Amino acid sequence: MIHATCHTADNVRCIEFDATPWFSEADAPSIIDLAERGWTSTAIAESLEHRRGYEGLHDLVEYAAKRLQSESLEDPTWEAFECVVDGPEAVAWLKQNRPNVAARIP
Repeated sequence: MIHATCHTADNVRCIEFDATPWFSEADAPSIIDLAERGWTSTAIAESLEHRRGYEGLHDLVEYAAKRLQSESLEDPTWEAFECVVDGPEAVAWLKQNRPNVAARIP
């Protein structure tokens, strides 16, 4: 399991979830980009939010879109929510399950 945490910018919503399905399906450039960004990306939540078992994640993304997105219109660099993956867990999982990708992570 690769632990991940998402929280809204206002810290009203926070959820922990298993990011392993994303790592199983993502292409190598996306995983490498995630690593280069310090294991932080909203793409993971956006990819998993509609899956069964990820209803809480969907609720967080929906809350961020409905309640906080208007604030981001003033500043396009402002994120309504943030997701952080446990980097060491991700690297360990990649070494075991996708060694070709793990070898490309700086």
